[in-house]
Amino acid sequence: MRSFTKKLRTADRGQAIILIALAMVGLVAFVGLMTDGGILLIEYGKLKRGIDSAAIAASQQFRRGFTGADLSAAARNFLILNESDSANINIYRCIDVEPPASPVSNGTLHTDGTIQDTDLCTTPRRKLVRVEATRTVQFGFLRVVGLNSWDISASSVGEAASIDLVLVIDTSTSMSYETGGSPNSPDSALDDPSVCNYSTTNPCQPLSDVKDVADQFMNTMYFPYDRVAVVTITGQTASGTRDHVTVLQLSDSETTVRAAIASLKVFEPPACNWATSPASPAFGPCLNYDAGGSFLGLDCPLFRDTGDPSSCNSSNIGGALLRAAGEYGVNPVRVDSLWITILLAGGPANATDSPSSSLLYGFCPPATWSSPTNPYCRDADADTWRTSTLDPDYDADDYARNQAEFVANPVTGQGVTVFTIGLGNLIQNAPKGDADAGEKLLEYIAETAGGTTANHGFYSYAPSTADLDDIFDAIAENIVTRIAR
Repeated sequence: MRSFTKKLRTADRGQAIILIALAMVGLVAFVGLMTDGGILLIEYGKLKRGIDSAAIAASQQFRRGFTGADLSAAARNFLILNESDSANINIYRCIDVEPPASPVSNGTLHTDGTIQDTDLCTTPRRKLVRVEATRTVQFGFLRVVGLNSWDISASSVGEAASIDLVLVIDTSTSMSYETGGSPNSPDSALDDPSVCNYSTTNPCQPLSDVKDVADQFMNTMYFPYDRVAVVTITGQTASGTRDHVTVLQLSDSETTVRAAIASLKVFEPPACNWATSPASPAFGPCLNYDAGGSFLGLDCPLFRDTGDPSSCNSSNIGGALLRAAGEYGVNPVRVDSLWITILLAGGPANATDSPSSSLLYGFCPPATWSSPTNPYCRDADADTWRTSTLDPDYDADDYARNQAEFVANPVTGQGVTVFTIGLGNLIQNAPKGDADAGEKLLEYIAETAGGTTANHGFYSYAPSTADLDDIFDAIAENIVTRIAR
């Protein structure tokens, strides 16, 4: 009996050891679940934060000439900063917009190392990049139940702002006055826009150089994600009008944009006919020649007949700005894109749109019609901004400032970032009135209009076209910085 009892006690001790061993395993597994599970959640949080930043960083590299390696490197750097480096990073984008010879199926690996994701192919185009990363988390306690590690994955989409850019180019007649050598007035037959507009050996200068620099600037755009429109301050047809025109609405076709820039012409009104009076009061400037057929510049028969010069001038900077503002509203409207206007002018504003039948040729104070010291349609003081159109001294400069307010103001206007360029001697040395009127206006448009909440650009002065390359480079760098924000 005593022997049997002893055997039972021995058996009980054996069972207890097994139960304690099993309990210890369960306890370690439970502690491991809490500890390693917590580590897993912490690592996933770090990976998710890292991948969100990585997606944004990768999207900033989504520009002309990028490679898949650029996107991957940017993504990995941010994962490292968040202590979540991964050996497996995939970059997805829309590939079929390039376009390839045939549609690219979803999941296809591109030669640049990115992968096709048709969900990122939007209309209109957007600079979308999806970054996906997987990393392995090593366990400590859960190894006792056979779980050595666990793979975690995270995915995030980043977007860089697309650009909607409107180029506003001064094409008034002064943009041909360097063809023959003189910087401010015509001095040879080469300055005649009806000649130099169509010459391959002596194209209109400085406009030809301006077109070359603008074409080079297109290398900083990433078509078809960015779009460009072209507006000129004057008409673009032979025997045309001084009215501003849209040469090209916002286009995502690089070929079309470059062709539009190459097509720009200096204002070419009809030739003067002094044998007859103007057919209507709308008759503006005309190309004037002497008896021998030499080009003398522009004249204005209406001014000779009536003393009213308001239809003669052709630098309607305010009207061109307003037209540029309207280009952002052309379908499809991209409210999330970065709206940029670059305005290049060769002199002060001296013309406006015609607001009513009582002001057929725009705002041109009568006090400026015959003054020997004041320029036509501009008062002598460019520092005074008259906001009311009822003011008798409201002029072309005031009109341009009013339109700039609408363009730049993010609350009551369109919130466009405007960069202005003043080209040539007339910007700082206007022969009549305020000598610096052009520069003061362009500075105001770019750096003040719209108030303190506006997303201002900057003004640059170019004494000659040789300075334009550096100015456009600075504008491109500024735009890239804004996108990165």
